[in-house]
Amino acid sequence: MELRTTREMRRNEQLSKALAKKADAPAPASPQAQPAQQQPPADKLTLSRQALNFLEEQNRKMWERDMERQRRRSDRLDSSISELENAKSKLDSMGRQLKVLNKCQKIAASIMKGNRVPPEDLEYLMKNDPEGYKLAMAMRRENPDPEDEKSVLDEEDRNGGARETGGEEAPAAEGAGSGEGCGEASAAAE
Repeated sequence: MELRTTREMRRNEQLSKALAKKADAPAPASPQAQPAQQQPPADKLTLSRQALNFLEEQNRKMWERDMERQRRRSDRLDSSISELENAKSKLDSMGRQLKVLNKCQKIAASIMKGNRVPPEDLEYLMKNDPEGYKLAMAMRRENPDPEDEKSVLDEEDRNGGARETGGEEAPAAEGAGSGEGCGEASAAAE
């Protein structure tokens, strides 16, 4: 046991001497201060005039490509919008034509039944569907007890709105004439 304690005492003495030497020696610079003193050199980029001109040209070309893409995208959007507007106006026109045709069919059906139709309805049918008028008069049945039909026209149609709204319907109305052909059809039906 004595040997062990002497060995430990010697070792402790050596450690304390070593610690004393370190304490007496000037402390080396801390790791934080060391990079400030020994800072690695900063990266430098030097470009020649030729390389600088090349980079500027590449940037200009890229900017022009981006602008061309935006212009094409804008053109596509504009054409899509104009196509939609054209389709909408065509749809509105077709809707008006369909309403006119529907009213003409109702009037023609009343005529074919042999019922009495208001004169403005007859005029509307003659102007907007002269062929339908002729067909209705030709297919008119004898009705011993004819009913008085109510007008299917609304205020706009009575005031001549159909003539103003339907640009495509105007040639059909002109083709009907002043009613000379209608008189022949009614005479043939009687």
